[in-house]
Amino acid sequence: MTKIAKSLGLLALMYSVATVAQVSHVSINSRMFELGTYPKMRLNVITDNQDMTRLEFVVHQSTGEEKLMAQQLNRFLILLTGVEDVTDPKALLLVREYRVDRWFEVKSLPVFGADKVPEPQVAEPKFTPNPTVKTTQTAKPVVGSTANIVHTGADSTAMTPTVAAIPIATPTAHTDTTNPAPRAKGQSTLMDAPTTPNAKPSPSTVLASEECVLNYAANETLWRIANRYAAEWELNMYGAMLAIYDANPKAFAKNKINALKKNVTLYCPSKEMLMRYADAGEAKVIFEGKNGG
Repeated sequence: MTKIAKSLGLLALMYSVATVAQVSHVSINSRMFELGTYPKMRLNVITDNQDMTRLEFVVHQSTGEEKLMAQQLNRFLILLTGVEDVTDPKALLLVREYRVDRWFEVKSLPVFGADKVPEPQVAEPKFTPNPTVKTTQTAKPVVGSTANIVHTGADSTAMTPTVAAIPIATPTAHTDTTNPAPRAKGQSTLMDAPTTPNAKPSPSTVLASEECVLNYAANETLWRIANRYAAEWELNMYGAMLAIYDANPKAFAKNKINALKKNVTLYCPSKEMLMRYADAGEAKVIFEGKNGG
């Protein structure tokens, strides 16, 4: 009888250990730091046990490990911060859970992600000038009659002036003035003036338009998108995020800079927007103000 009781107790203990595993999902919501700086990130955590003291979050890199400080933002979101700079591009975030009498590792996540990010491709605006059509017509005067001359230009507008029967010699734009060719009497050459195409801004003067869009993956955060484009724009990280936010106000839920919608088109910020946040310190203060609000 004693052996049966011990066996039942052992089975109950093993069952309790198996059912203690409360964490069902862990993923990085957003990484808020770059390689070479101290760790700061938001973590998605779904667990039946709301006691965060039973969870431990550790950054593991080649130089060692650091236990991160955890602040619960809501039921499913945790803010993690540390003090030691992360210099290993292959650093891992280890999630451990305390069960019965020891810690168990329940998740291991790459801090900087394992997926390759596609190279940014910016669509250049296309400019097509209006075509200009030149026509040269030779009018032969007829005594006692009039000639109808039709001018064909870029606007395709027909004009029918009445010309007197007087021989007129009008040199074309390609006439050699040093040795002009003789013309027959009573022969004239009329040429329409070339039409100048409508002036349009060159691509160098226009950086942001609906034809210039940012290329990013569907699961990328604003921080990661700005991290790729900051070097291209020669701008600091916070300035790049603010410029993208200003250029795409409808792409953020409730106008919150930390609530980028998924699968939205992001247009390139203008040069004026980029220059607005050239000062890194000022841009950081503005970003933290918007992020906190």
